This record gives sequence, structure tokens and C-alpha cells, in this order.
Amino acid sequence: MNLWNSGFLFNGGASSSSNGIYSLLSEYNNIRSGAYYKVVKAYYAKQSGTDTKTDTKNSTGTTSKKTEAEQAYSGVQSSAKALISSADKLIATGKNSLFELKDIETKDENGQEITKKGYDTDAIYNAVKGFVDNYNTLMSAASSSGSSTIQNQATSMANNTKAYEKLLSKVGITIGANHKLSIDQATFKAADMTTVKTLFNGNASFAYSASSKASLISFSANSEANKKSMYTNNGTYNNAYSSGSFMNSIF
Repeated sequence: MNLWNSGFLFNGGASSSSNGIYSLLSEYNNIRSGAYYKVVKAYYAKQSGTDTKTDTKNSTGTTSKKTEAEQAYSGVQSSAKALISSADKLIATGKNSLFELKDIETKDENGQEITKKGYDTDAIYNAVKGFVDNYNTLMSAASSSGSSTIQNQATSMANNTKAYEKLLSKVGITIGANHKLSIDQATFKAADMTTVKTLFNGNASFAYSASSKASLISFSANSEANKKSMYTNNGTYNNAYSSGSFMNSIF
């Protein structure tokens, strides 16, 4: 249909249609003029905990407003990526595996230095400690995100970890009341490294499943961030939302 056909616009029998078109044009002009931006700005200024914004530059060089919620989602994504990265180091197999047996220098009962094959427990401990720290950071970020979707994903990760609780305790890793992990260095280094390997190495390990859960949390954080309204500095709306439904969601 030709929107600008004069017969359509000015035909006396189509007054209701023309009124609808004028309404759409009015909404469009409101968006272009920045009127909607002012309304939304006034609305969010009244909301506690979400009215702090940071000016950021997007890829086109225009300014957008980043809310506290969006910053929280960004923090969740960063924490999830850090956990995935630390898990990758532990999951690796073959020549890149931390669990490859190495030549270990030790001393016998007579104080003589000897070389034998064994696990590099220091390197493994440091990698697992990094994993534990990143796990806890992600749990904190997800908990404070304000998103039920993200929090539900974090609960799923916590439940998955709970399934490994007994095996984790054998290597000095315990689960706290707040679902966070703690690791005892002495217990860990004295533990059977084959048990540690079962927990943290390969695609059937706890580390792999935690990494998969972290990926879902990151995806949820990205989805939540994309729902946020973002305006450019000239008042135009970045996301392709229907203006009518958007205004209805406010009022």
C-alpha cells in the first residue's frame, strides 16, 4: 500500500485510517524530537537504585546512558568469562594439560636428590585456586545482578556444584552457606591427584560442567542487557521497540 497516496490520506471515507497514520507520524516526531527520551529520563530519575548512569561512547561515536543494571550485567559477563577461562586451563588435555606427569626433583631419606615422575601440585593448586576465586566472584555478581533469570542460572550452577560436594571435600574444597567455595591448600596438596584430575580435567569433569553453566549465565546477562532502553544523545532510540508498547510499559 502506498502510504502517501493522496486518495488514501484525504478520502472522506477513510478518516479513521488517516487518523491512525497521523497518530503514527506524531509518535515518530516525538521520538525524533527527544520527547520520549525526556519522559523516560524523568521516569528513571524516580527509581531508587537505578538512577545512576554513566556516559559511554558506542561504535558510532554517539553517547548512550549506561544504567547501574547494565553495569551489573556487564560485571556478570566479565566474571563468567573469567571462570570459563580458568576452567579451560584445567580442562585442557594432552601436552597442554596441567595433569601431565612431569619430572619432579625430590630428596630421598638420605637427603640425596632424585628425579621421579609426578604431578606438579603447585601449578595444579594455583590453577584450581584461580578457578575457585572466579567461581565465587561470579556467584556474587549474579546474586547482586537484580535479574531473576541470572539468579536462577546461578542457582542451577550451585546445585550442580552440590552434586560434587563429597568428592570436592576429599581434595580440601568445601561449599559455604552462601554457595561459595573455599579451598584448604594443605589438604589439597596432600590429596590424591587422580581425584583432583577427575574433578577438574577433561570434558566429563566438574570444571567443564561449571564452565557450561557460566556460559549460560553470560548468555542470560547479555540478553538482559539487550532489553535495556538505550538512547543516543540526540534523543533517538537505538533499539527497535514499538513506541506504543514501550510507553505502555512505562505507564
